[in-house]
Amino acid sequence: MSFLVPEIEIYLELLLICILIVFSAFFTCSETALFSLSRLDQLRLKEHPRKSCRLAVELLRSPRQVLATILIGNEFSDIISSSVATMLLVDLFGPRGELIAYPLMTIVLFLAGDLIPKVIGFRKRERMACFLAPVMKTFIYVFSPIRVLMLSFTNAFLRLFGLPTREEAGLSEEDLLHLVEESYRSGLLGEQEKRFIYGLLESENVPVSAIMTPRRDIFALEDGPITEELLHIIKKRRFSRIPVYRGDLDHVIGVLHVKDLLRWQLERRAKRLADLVRPPFFVPEMMKVRTLLEEFQKRRLKFALVVDEYGTIVGLVTLEDVLEELFGEIYDEFDVRREPIQEIAPGVWRVSPRVRIEEFNRATGADLPSEDFETIGGLVLYLFGELPQEGQALEAFGFRFVVEKIRGTRLVSIRVEKLS
Repeated sequence: MSFLVPEIEIYLELLLICILIVFSAFFTCSETALFSLSRLDQLRLKEHPRKSCRLAVELLRSPRQVLATILIGNEFSDIISSSVATMLLVDLFGPRGELIAYPLMTIVLFLAGDLIPKVIGFRKRERMACFLAPVMKTFIYVFSPIRVLMLSFTNAFLRLFGLPTREEAGLSEEDLLHLVEESYRSGLLGEQEKRFIYGLLESENVPVSAIMTPRRDIFALEDGPITEELLHIIKKRRFSRIPVYRGDLDHVIGVLHVKDLLRWQLERRAKRLADLVRPPFFVPEMMKVRTLLEEFQKRRLKFALVVDEYGTIVGLVTLEDVLEELFGEIYDEFDVRREPIQEIAPGVWRVSPRVRIEEFNRATGADLPSEDFETIGGLVLYLFGELPQEGQALEAFGFRFVVEKIRGTRLVSIRVEKLS
């Protein structure tokens, strides 16, 4: 049997195979380059003077459309190139050509159509995304009929399993946190801005009970005559708002504002604390911090008493507590300002739980693990396995961690001692 094939036909088939492999490489490289762009990369490209770079970001607004186009293009390129190669080799070598075609095209497509384009696309993702975006836009248009049909079948299967079919719009919380972290590492955001954004996002899930002053630590006054001794006690404690009760703390009749006492010292009209108090504001312990902030703003208040499901007072919370959850520690005129990492003795530090582990390592020369934990507080909670009590301590990574202060269910101060 003769397997003679016109020479021109061989060259044309080889050319077609090469073109199809280039198409396969294009789709693979495009997928890797576009979908490996971080949110920070996208922000840079969005402001880039080149139109093609801005187009790359625009394409990512419809990821399913892009992925469907890439899938169609890759499948067509791989299937047709393999088929043409098989026919050519069968024409040249007879039945043995089919045995040669399968391993040969597998290796060629893996190297030239998959591995090498992926490496290039990842390492040069911004450059390749800008370069390939206009061509990808063209293929999206060309393949639109097939893509619409394919997505219709896909959506039908998604509905069958009760999954959403719409494309995600906007940033998810995970994306936003990733963007914040990337911005912080690149210097676009400072430590304070980063803490604020993290606090704002977390406040949607943090209950008031996590930031309140617990019942046992509440300073309150029983209703009674206003005396000089009482004024001395109030002045010594330096609270701006104080709950006033009758009988016990579960029967609060109001909140005393210290500035009202100053007015009383001038007028001397009121005889008892009850004459000076303002109506109390009660909130449930499971109310979210974000909701409480909105209530404070709406009612123009800075103080609330926290109750459980039975109406028992379990704590109090102030606007300062809420803002500290968002911004970190806030100091008033009576506070002694402390650094987040304070060396109190050689090899001993008093540390805010919000301090990043990387920051602590730089400041102290320590080598605490920072891959799985963001802050000192997160590491300590993981090591204890539960919320520790004040004074509890444990040893790990060559250090002794002592819980110095807790407010409600939140760590406030940790002492870190280097073990000899």
